[in-house]
Amino acid sequence: MCAICNFKIEFGVGHPLALSVAVETRKAIESGLVEPVESAEGALSAARMRMSAVETLNLLQARIEGAHGEDALLALPDFYVLLIENDTWGFFHATTNGFDPDVVPEMPDLVTTDEARRSNIIVTSEAGLRAWLDGKFDTEAALRDSLFMIDASRTCAASLTKMLAVAEPAEVGN
Repeated sequence: MCAICNFKIEFGVGHPLALSVAVETRKAIESGLVEPVESAEGALSAARMRMSAVETLNLLQARIEGAHGEDALLALPDFYVLLIENDTWGFFHATTNGFDPDVVPEMPDLVTTDEARRSNIIVTSEAGLRAWLDGKFDTEAALRDSLFMIDASRTCAASLTKMLAVAEPAEVGN
C-alpha cells in the first residue's frame, strides 16, 4: 500500500534487507531501545496494523516536509519506505507543495543493476521508525545498527541519509 498517496497498492514484494532489519529491530526491542508495535488481534487486526503503519509513514512525511525547504525537498530523489512488519510501502515524490499525495508509483525495482532504473528504498520497521521519530536514537545509529537500511545508488543513498539526518528530532537519546 502506498501510504502517502492513500492509494491501495499491493506490491506483493518484500525486500532482501527486511530480514536483517527484523533481526536488528528484535535486538533493539530486547535491549529496551525500541518499543514493540502493539499487535492487534481479532477480525480487524490486519486493518488496524495497516492503519498504524500508514500513520507512521504520514508522521515521517510530516517530519521530512517540516525540516526541509522547498529547494531541499525538490532535490531529493523519489524514494520508497518499506515498513517490514506488514509490508507497507510508502512512495515519496517531492513537489513544490511537499510530497505528492496523488502520485501512483510503479512497483519498486529491486533487481536491476542499472542505477538509472533502480528504486531508492529505505527499509525499516514501524517500531524502529517510531523510535527514531521519538528521538530514541539518531540517523547515524539507525544506519550503523541496521534499524534503517538504504538500498540505493551511492549518490541517492547519501541524499536520503542527509534527508533523514536533517529531519531527526532536535533532542536525541531521550
